[in-house]
Amino acid sequence: MSRRPPRAYAAGLLLLVGLLVALVAAPSAAAAPEAPEDDAAVSLVLDGMTPRVVTADGPGELVVTGHVANRSAVPVRDLAVRLAKGSAVTGSRGAVDALDGDGATQAVRARVDAPSTVEPGQDAPFTLRVPLAGTDALAARTGVLPLRVEATGSLGGAGTSRLGAVPVLLPVVGVPGGRPATPPPADRAASISVLYPLADRPRRLPVVPGAPTLLADDDLATSFAPGGRLAGLVDALGRAAPAGSAAARSVCLAVDADLLETAQAMAGGYQVRTPDGGARPGAGAAAAGQWLDAVRAQARGRCVTALPYADTDLVATARGNLTDLTTAAVATGTRRVAELLGVTPVPDTVWPAGGLVDERSLADLTAGGTRNLLLDPDVLDGDPPAGALARLPGPAGAAPTAVTLDPVAAAALAPRTDEAVASPAGTPGALAAQDAVGALALRALQGPGTGSPPVDVVAPPIDWAANGAEAGALLGAVDELTRLGLARPVDLGGLLSPVGAGTPLPTASLSARSGLSEADGLQQSAVARAGQVRDRQRELLAATERDGVGAPSPSDFVEPLTDDVLRSLSAAWRGDPAAQDAAVGAVERQNDELRSLVRVVQPSGSYSLGSNDAPLLLTVENRLPVAVRVDVVLEPTNGLRTTPVPQLTVPAFGSRQVQVEVEVTRAGQFAVDARARTPGGEPLGPTARLLLRSTAYGTITVWLTASAALVLVILASVRIARRVRAARRDRRSRRSRHRGDPTTTDPQDLPTRELQKR
Repeated sequence: MSRRPPRAYAAGLLLLVGLLVALVAAPSAAAAPEAPEDDAAVSLVLDGMTPRVVTADGPGELVVTGHVANRSAVPVRDLAVRLAKGSAVTGSRGAVDALDGDGATQAVRARVDAPSTVEPGQDAPFTLRVPLAGTDALAARTGVLPLRVEATGSLGGAGTSRLGAVPVLLPVVGVPGGRPATPPPADRAASISVLYPLADRPRRLPVVPGAPTLLADDDLATSFAPGGRLAGLVDALGRAAPAGSAAARSVCLAVDADLLETAQAMAGGYQVRTPDGGARPGAGAAAAGQWLDAVRAQARGRCVTALPYADTDLVATARGNLTDLTTAAVATGTRRVAELLGVTPVPDTVWPAGGLVDERSLADLTAGGTRNLLLDPDVLDGDPPAGALARLPGPAGAAPTAVTLDPVAAAALAPRTDEAVASPAGTPGALAAQDAVGALALRALQGPGTGSPPVDVVAPPIDWAANGAEAGALLGAVDELTRLGLARPVDLGGLLSPVGAGTPLPTASLSARSGLSEADGLQQSAVARAGQVRDRQRELLAATERDGVGAPSPSDFVEPLTDDVLRSLSAAWRGDPAAQDAAVGAVERQNDELRSLVRVVQPSGSYSLGSNDAPLLLTVENRLPVAVRVDVVLEPTNGLRTTPVPQLTVPAFGSRQVQVEVEVTRAGQFAVDARARTPGGEPLGPTARLLLRSTAYGTITVWLTASAALVLVILASVRIARRVRAARRDRRSRRSRHRGDPTTTDPQDLPTRELQKR
């Protein structure tokens, strides 16, 4: 039997264990306050750079301002801000490689005004000043320089590390104090064309006709208001590209009719969906109306091209065999931009989402009358240069022309995510357009080379996030390069107007990498669901007609429904299956709600039928703004036979009564289902259940009754005949007995004889 250890020994053991734990934990506890939390909590942000383009007659010093934001819980010590540069970029590939700033490795001598410590929660401003001319000058020769601004320091007592880095391109088109760059002959200067997008992702939600406009959120109220994104883009046009300027001659507005219509609807009052599924009044009616007026004013006299309605994903509609929706997206966008802005868009020209097409979408667009396509050069074989015009495959005399967009400018304007650097491109922040300014200067400086002068078609993303100042900086660079004779502005209409069906152009074909992968595009299952909704809408359209002079036509009623389907197929939902599924689900629910507005009214009580052929009186209600042709169908029911109901036309926002001839074949109470359908068989509205109570005898009942009566007559006749025959046999039997024995007296005669005796 083991001995239990003494209590003193056990207590000592516990104390020793506690001391060991304390010794191990103590260093960690002491170091915890000094440990940095997260490097992302400290950020380097550039607030400005002057000049944006270095010229011979410009300032001799580069000034870069910014701030270091410390959102961590520990201070930043020994803060240092510096500037690095790389060799001037050459060619498109070199420019794309330089956008991340990795080539900027040479430190630049600069005067730095920055604090040495940044406390938690503080923003520390800094200023970098670098000489552009003279000894150790940054701009010793013309070219586009990759720069990188870096911030280093010690976070929370740890070792010195890089806290942030921001790369930018600095175009040098002339050395300050020196001679300006020699411009090429005017007809050999690089042409610059800027596609200026005014678009946003779809915000309107599907509603039934007559319901108030409903938006998914009220973000457009902020975007339309002064200082907002869309307001800034329009303001920049008037400020940096006024009529008659070089920038104005280079700009072609790329406008989405869905955004224009949304602004128009908002100006008349609208609702915003709330998180609980309800609705509240929107706050942007005045701002939306003012923005739309400003767009109309800026569009006058400018080149305008219409985007596919709601930026419909034309690759997705082609893959889903929805050719009619491809055609509708292009035609609707062009027609409504013309109506809302009072301008004529560049004809037969399409800028597909992302500049991407595949063979099916190209065939659909060509069949729909598209003659010019603005494409990403990656979708074409042979890596054509930016701005190249080429003839795509198509019918003889109708093959479309491809205009290749500048891939360097596209990369410079698109958002870039990198853990090591934080480029402002694709953000609403300062210097978001600086890399694109560098791309413009690169095209202008690289010379015409051989063949036709290059055309730099700059195309920002459809949902360009740049603020008004950055949009103005891009347009201002066009003016500056034109002033120096290094570039020649030309808008898209001017670029395409000399190009006709018979114009000789190099041929191009789609590459194997054209279009989108299934993972990057829209979900084809959701596209198929949207196509089913469109089919139901067609069936409903076939059943509708105008209800009198001045009333809405069927197309007026159905076309907005098609718009809703196109919004559900917007390229804005690429890579976001949840958003796409929600958009398609919304149009499915709208379609169901529309069909529910034409219905057989559910009777409040039951029908009492007093005869076997009493008619049923039904009411068909239509709450749509157009008349609808309706078939009323009663489901087959045991004990009831119906005759076909003549087709009836129910007026808009009205009702019609119809008598249904029925024949009851049994008595009692039973239910019959009735439903309205289109002439094509599409169900309309919910099923109405009719309760019938019949007190009439049907033909079967009458036949059975008559048969039973006949049987009873026969049975009674048989019984009477049997009794008659029995009585006759009895009389004959009595007579025989009486003749054979005269003394025999019939017992029945005894009473008679007694009476005679008396």
